[in-house]
Amino acid sequence: MSRPLPPRLKPEDEFRHPTPKGAEELIFGDTLWVSVVDPKANIFGVNHFHLTNKGFGRFEALYVIDGVQQSYGNKYPLDPKADRGPWSDGRLRYEVVDPFERIRISFDGPRYAFDFEFVARFAAFDYHDSVRGDPLATVCPFHKGHYEQAMTCTGSFEIRGGPAKGETREIRCWSHRDHSWSDRFSNEPEWEVKENHIPVHYWPSIQLPDRHINAFGLYPENSRRAEKRHFGGFVSDAEGSRPLLAAKGEISPNEGSPVRCANAFRYELTMPDGEVIHVRSTRHYGTIKLWDRAENDLENRHDCYEAFVDFEVEETGEVGTGVAEHSIMPPWPQWLA
Repeated sequence: MSRPLPPRLKPEDEFRHPTPKGAEELIFGDTLWVSVVDPKANIFGVNHFHLTNKGFGRFEALYVIDGVQQSYGNKYPLDPKADRGPWSDGRLRYEVVDPFERIRISFDGPRYAFDFEFVARFAAFDYHDSVRGDPLATVCPFHKGHYEQAMTCTGSFEIRGGPAKGETREIRCWSHRDHSWSDRFSNEPEWEVKENHIPVHYWPSIQLPDRHINAFGLYPENSRRAEKRHFGGFVSDAEGSRPLLAAKGEISPNEGSPVRCANAFRYELTMPDGEVIHVRSTRHYGTIKLWDRAENDLENRHDCYEAFVDFEVEETGEVGTGVAEHSIMPPWPQWLA
């Protein structure tokens, strides 16, 4: 079923974008993020791709399998010019089958393998259509686009190591994806980074039986008036995708642990009609951290965590699953060797 696209998006936006004029010397590229959250199969993960104009792409399949993290990442040569894919490093592959309707991601690794099809659950949302525009555009000078979409995921997941070696599990779950094209990580960080542990952004994907909610905001701005916050987000259902009006986020670490070990999350969300709801995580299945780099593989550029959780809407009792993404600043440690 074909769904109408937001006014600024076109089918070509599913693919790689050319480097904008003025950004030729910067690292610019497309980032693709797709989640898999299946409590029944006890498989949770994020597939993440950074396709750059610097002659390489980063390919990541970051999973929690029966409570144990297993991650794959590879930096692989890539034509700097924009193309239509598929994109692969020989093991992990991303293919657009039908723009804004169907994608396929497959992986053939030594410890696990999978073949997934992601089908649109609801219409895509262009972050430019957030109530105050795309908040990411205030951070990156050459941020050119960002959309998100609720999906379903089906396929098989083969476990090739550990206690469940030899098992193949059916995956059938809700999913979330985003696609950005920007100059992320192009700015040089400070010469010396001091250790600190400050929660910065939140970005939950809340997957419910009849709707899908996403929000982007900054923890330090909770005390600001809604119209002064850097904010984006939407709710999707059978009627389409519409922008939220405001959000706040709460984050809680494990008892006695640093905030980098956060395992509980709660959000106050103002819906398009003005209704205020509260969504909290009720179970934490595990957390992975994205492999966020510029060109130097040894320099950590961003500590972005993906916590896999169950969610509950406090006012209605709706229950679902999703990812509670959050970042902690500064990146620590800065150097990974």
